Amino acid sequence: MIIETSDNRFFRVRETGNPDLAHVWFGVAVKRSRGAWIEKAKAREILVRKEASRVVEGR
Repeated sequence: MIIETSDNRFFRVRETGNPDLAHVWFGVAVKRSRGAWIEKAKAREILVRKEASRVVEGR
């Protein structure tokens, strides 16, 4: 799933699987290129908060 954060960054996210981390996703920064979402250079997986994020492209 692709989301946009409140600071206008885009991430491909997945659930953490941990009930203690229900308020965040694991995410990798992505950008739009020629109609497709591709990972940014040197992107690594980070925690992305769910609050104030919106879904851009569903599952």
